[in-house]
Amino acid sequence: MHDYLKRTATAVALLAALNTHAADAPAKPGKAAAGRKALQQRVEALEKQLIEMRQQLLAQQALLPQARPSTNAPAAGTNAVAQRLEEMESRLSNVETTAVMSEPKVMVKQVEVYVDPDGNEYDQPVEGAQPSTTYRRERVYRRQTIREEIEEALAADKSSGIEMGLTSVTTLQMARQIGGRPSEAGLGPNRARTHAYGVTAADVTFRAKSAALNTEFFVDLVGIGGASPDQEVPSAINLINNQTARLSNNQLNVREAWIRTELLNQRLGVTVGRLDLTTIFDRNSIANDESERFINGALVNNPVLGLTSNGTGVAAVFDPKGALNFKLGFQQSNDRATSLSTSLYALAEAEYIARPFSLPEGHYRIWGRSDNSSGTSRTGYGMSADQKLTPAVSLFARYGSGFVGSLPNGGDSMKFYSGGLAFRTPYTFNPLDMWGVGYAYTSLRTGINEKAVEGFYNLRMTDRMALSFLLQYVTESNTQGSYLVPGVRLKVGF
Repeated sequence: MHDYLKRTATAVALLAALNTHAADAPAKPGKAAAGRKALQQRVEALEKQLIEMRQQLLAQQALLPQARPSTNAPAAGTNAVAQRLEEMESRLSNVETTAVMSEPKVMVKQVEVYVDPDGNEYDQPVEGAQPSTTYRRERVYRRQTIREEIEEALAADKSSGIEMGLTSVTTLQMARQIGGRPSEAGLGPNRARTHAYGVTAADVTFRAKSAALNTEFFVDLVGIGGASPDQEVPSAINLINNQTARLSNNQLNVREAWIRTELLNQRLGVTVGRLDLTTIFDRNSIANDESERFINGALVNNPVLGLTSNGTGVAAVFDPKGALNFKLGFQQSNDRATSLSTSLYALAEAEYIARPFSLPEGHYRIWGRSDNSSGTSRTGYGMSADQKLTPAVSLFARYGSGFVGSLPNGGDSMKFYSGGLAFRTPYTFNPLDMWGVGYAYTSLRTGINEKAVEGFYNLRMTDRMALSFLLQYVTESNTQGSYLVPGVRLKVGF
């Protein structure tokens, strides 16, 4: 209908123009008369076409009322097209208001080309040319949302700025001797008496990074205070609460203060400063964090390491981004030593990442160390492994053997092993929860031994708060004593 109206209007306008032109044309003999005659013929032909168009228009109008009832489907189709158009306009408006064009980025793209004997490259197969893989740089623009742009800017600012963190861990424990001779912790003849203990540790950390230089600076200040249940078991070989390991009670301690840089295309990391080597060596994904998992010292680190304090040193980690990496570290092992050469602690470790028997990822580490803090160079060795059996169940194990100079009476030879299981969702109440059970056995050459069994459940209350429930059972062979140590631990981080 609209097409006929347009054509009619056009014909009327043209006809009017021709009539005007014919009326205004001056009378000339010869050619002028012949031209007016030809023009008059064209006007008559147009009038005839106009009459035909009007007749067709009237015919269409006559049929329109009869066709109107059957136009529901086309009308529905027209409505669908209109709705689709509105949707596309809305999406376009949303992109224009929430997205920005990023700065041009250089991307490296792998492409396949064909090279002939003369070295010419072609995108399509050519006779005599051999396929080859090459890399090309392309400068591209990427449309991203304003939110992504802001997040990238904040991340870049964070990577080049100073990040401060605060963590508080408070542990309340009860110690009850349930067997053996009464301890010397003030229990008296009634060994069934229960004592309560509490320890709070607050960590303030400062971290500064330079992404351009691949360098990081880190400081960890720790303030710790309270009474530990270790005084309930004075003959214990390992700490009942490992929060106090290598720290002075009721004092502000500098646990770590170091600078780390990466070399050789980020394959070699070198750390220099005041170090805690247990954060680099003898790692374990299950049994290596007394703030959220096992709290008994024998289930946090291998006691054969024999580290009594953190100290000045250097550590290097060579990671070629494969299945195998190597670590080497040196540090001062005695704060009272007059020189580094008289208290040198050296440690080397190799780590292998494997998936044996079609299991998920597992980490296997072996290490050896040398320590001359006792006046004589003493050695030890050990291993640490954690293996996922399923995505929700993991197994861990440790073993160690060597002379430990930090033991009473000048030190003693020690043998140690531990193992256990850890469980994640769906075997937990919340998706981020974790619980585990572990066993540790420590024996000395003198015949004294210690056995410890511990279970924990770490309940993630929020992203920054975790509440753990702890239970230990410890036996000491030299006193024939056995102790039950339940506890609860709260960790809050900012």
